[in-house]
Amino acid sequence: MAANPFDRLAVRMDSVTASRLGREVTINGTEMIAVESHFLPEMGALGGDGLSLVVFDADYRARTGDVVTFNGDEYSVTRHAKFNGKSQIWLE
Repeated sequence: MAANPFDRLAVRMDSVTASRLGREVTINGTEMIAVESHFLPEMGALGGDGLSLVVFDADYRARTGDVVTFNGDEYSVTRHAKFNGKSQIWLE
């Protein structure tokens, strides 16, 4: 359990977010829960609309090239970063 009230609240919020908004994805053959995240085109034709996922699995360590099956389509991870302590992955 988290050590302070803020951390405990953050754990509870993550749990609610994953249970209500999370969708099942398969990453490198392992099923996980992730929340879809679209980002707006920032540079017009150079940026475009993209798809990213925030993965709610503490054991997942994102790597470029990971194979992701989401909504029946197969993608590859093109970049990744930490988002509130979780892996955020961009798909192409």
